[in-house]
Amino acid sequence: MATTPSERLYPRIRAAVEATPAATTRTRTRIFAALAIVPLLTAAVLLIVSEMVYGQPTAGLRIDVSSVVAMLTILGLLAALALASTLFALWQGRDGLGIGSISLVSIVALVVPVYAALTVLRPLHSGAADDVALTGVAISPWGLRCLFVATLVGVPALAIFAAALRRAAAVSSSLRGAALGAAAGAWAGFAVFVFCPSGNLQHLLVGHVLPIAIFTLIGAVAVTRALRP
Repeated sequence: MATTPSERLYPRIRAAVEATPAATTRTRTRIFAALAIVPLLTAAVLLIVSEMVYGQPTAGLRIDVSSVVAMLTILGLLAALALASTLFALWQGRDGLGIGSISLVSIVALVVPVYAALTVLRPLHSGAADDVALTGVAISPWGLRCLFVATLVGVPALAIFAAALRRAAAVSSSLRGAALGAAAGAWAGFAVFVFCPSGNLQHLLVGHVLPIAIFTLIGAVAVTRALRP
């Protein structure tokens, strides 16, 4: 009698898990640590870099804002996007196998367009040509400074997420890596939104949206191997 794919798969998963040395720290503990560290890291980068560049914290929320209500609404939605994508990407589930492939694909496919829809379609800053008069510094149309800020947040965030699920994703590890990359990118996107007062379309696409897509790709390619038992 032929065996089903699941009957062949679960013994292989069980054997791989049993052959993997036990971690010194429980996966759940590492996940809780990641959920605490990444927001703190994001806040620290924002406070330090914004103060260095603009002479005030959270410059993107203060300078040349068209609507305070809209700003606070978008800020809350971006925070929810980062937190939700992180929780689902790190979720282990009752069986320890995490959320299903469809849910992982949803995270990977939705984070970038949702972020772009919230921040690019109707920018909350004017994108005025005279950046120096508004901010005291020249803002690159290519978002170079924002790319740097996104890297400062996204790279360690992705490394922390990968460490949290190291050897703990027995199935769909490529999708899980991509989802972790999207979550790290969401935190990077949140950081540059709070940091940057530019409304220039080119700047937003390159400096704010592109890093999220790049981190998603890095997660799928570079993190996958670390997640497998």
